[in-house]
Amino acid sequence: MRPESRGCIFGPGRADGPFPEHYEPWESPVDNPLSHQQNNPGIMIYETTPPATRDEYPIVGFCHRMVEHMDTGSVSRRLMWLLELEPDMVVRIGPELAGSRGISEGDEIVVESVRGSIKARAKISILVKPVKVGNTTVHQIGIPWHWGYDGITTGNIMNMLSARVLDPNTRIPESRLFLCNIYKA
Repeated sequence: MRPESRGCIFGPGRADGPFPEHYEPWESPVDNPLSHQQNNPGIMIYETTPPATRDEYPIVGFCHRMVEHMDTGSVSRRLMWLLELEPDMVVRIGPELAGSRGISEGDEIVVESVRGSIKARAKISILVKPVKVGNTTVHQIGIPWHWGYDGITTGNIMNMLSARVLDPNTRIPESRLFLCNIYKA
């Protein structure tokens, strides 16, 4: 972004070069299809655990906000009228992935990464679809970040699963995307 609030393709002084390039996240289920460089060479890693392997953790977990919980978790965990709409920690799973794992709507499931595991209720959604990257089908699950250790309703924290990795230019966490596995509890 330039001082006059306009973007440009050439950005001198950036930590990872003057021209934009696609890099895969620190934990990725596929090889970078656009470059021989898998990850950003300027990535800032604060993680103490090595990245997950694709074979053991083939599913991409991502963090999202919920319409039912309009604010941050620290606020929405304390408002009964929001908790009536969505009282439990849920994980959104596509029908194809749920079927292959024997998971039904409302089942208690475990989501596991190299950093730990959490329990939640399964919410089957046609909105969470697998993505085809080359010859690889990548399944995804969506985990809201509204639950935590305190409030009227408590639940596992999504951040227990994610890596502590930052973009080199903006210092924005890449921690909202990680490799994981799921199974019925």
